[in-house]
Amino acid sequence: MASAARASPHPLVSRQAPSSAQNVVYWGQDSENNDLSHYCTSTSGIDILVLSFLYEFGNGINIPSGVIGNSCFISTTGQGQLCDDLASEIATCQAAGVKIILSLGGASGAYSLQSQAQAESIGQYVWDSYANSGNTTVQRPFGDVAVDGWDFDIEVNLGSSQYYQYMISKLRSNFPSDPSKTYYITGAPQCPIPEPNMGIIIGNSTFDYLWVQFYNNNNGLDNIPFESCALGINGGAPFNFDEWESFIADTPSSGAKIFVGVPASTLASNGNSGGAVYYASPDQLASVISEVRDHPQFGGIMMWAAGYSDSNVNNGCTYAQEAKQILLTGAPCGGSVPPPVSSSTTVSTTRSTSTTRATTTTKAPSTTTSSTSPTSTCPVAGGACVAGTYACTGSNFGICDNGAWVIQPCSSGQVCVPDGNSIYCGLSGSSDPVCV
Repeated sequence: MASAARASPHPLVSRQAPSSAQNVVYWGQDSENNDLSHYCTSTSGIDILVLSFLYEFGNGINIPSGVIGNSCFISTTGQGQLCDDLASEIATCQAAGVKIILSLGGASGAYSLQSQAQAESIGQYVWDSYANSGNTTVQRPFGDVAVDGWDFDIEVNLGSSQYYQYMISKLRSNFPSDPSKTYYITGAPQCPIPEPNMGIIIGNSTFDYLWVQFYNNNNGLDNIPFESCALGINGGAPFNFDEWESFIADTPSSGAKIFVGVPASTLASNGNSGGAVYYASPDQLASVISEVRDHPQFGGIMMWAAGYSDSNVNNGCTYAQEAKQILLTGAPCGGSVPPPVSSSTTVSTTRSTSTTRATTTTKAPSTTTSSTSPTSTCPVAGGACVAGTYACTGSNFGICDNGAWVIQPCSSGQVCVPDGNSIYCGLSGSSDPVCV
């Protein structure tokens, strides 16, 4: 178990790394012992804090609700209870230059969308309630304090992914009405590509930042036979940052910065010791970041979560401070700049000359059985299908979403390949393309 000691403040060169790489930390669902403003000092090492979560909306509820932190409860009427202190802390953080993003979704929650109209209605409501909207008729849990943007951590699909684009579009349509502030749309997808929960959203929406969760996916997503991925450490699945660059290149999010999402301690990924395989020590994290820090789309590091970082102290630094030091100098607190880590312990470490990593062609067949097996019928956009099925069609793949096929592209130069109970996008020539 990680040390429970608290770190003394560690001096950092500056809040913002010379490369503009940023350190992002989730706060509000991990029983953090410290209030929000504790993470906004000049020595905290944090650039963006994500408030988690508004986790109940849809199914007849058009006002998102949830509990943020240890006391702030936002009801399904939009009323905030015991949120005044949090509002004050948000203002303190923003005055210190730390951006505050409000997250919707989470790994568990009662959320879904049933229509475009509902998505737009909810999007307008969260703008009116949490931005500088000037709307005095809605509940405002944080009073006059406005957040800096909205995060989408959609891990519960329920066949509603296609509607989130309308919520995001509605939010963005309001941005010009407040020229005094820069607002952001961010997302926290899982690392497998295709991404079954947020892939459709990313493919149809404009995100500013994508902090990809490179953990909890050594065997693909639970019950979903997609590509395994992680940080390429501890004998785990390969690091597929390059594939994410390729994936978003042909989407409205082509200009988004991609962040390396990591657990902040050995317990952070899933709350127990079994998740330690996903944890990168500060030295390992420095090696991982050295592989991608020069990529134009590299945005920085994201971690889950503040409380776990506080309990993980090394060389006088919390994990968040370690991450910031890595972004600033290339080395963790008290360390030296390491050589790059191999992207996989079982395949060639040579980087592909394209933006797609060469290890894609060596994916092993899935050992997980699932009812969501690929179909042998070529999918057609909008065609009828059985929920939970997937299919290849040349250089594209189909996901059955709410009873209709949604077609998404593989990365440039790849084809969709069926593999037992799974499908994946592999380099052209790795398998005969299907359905062409």
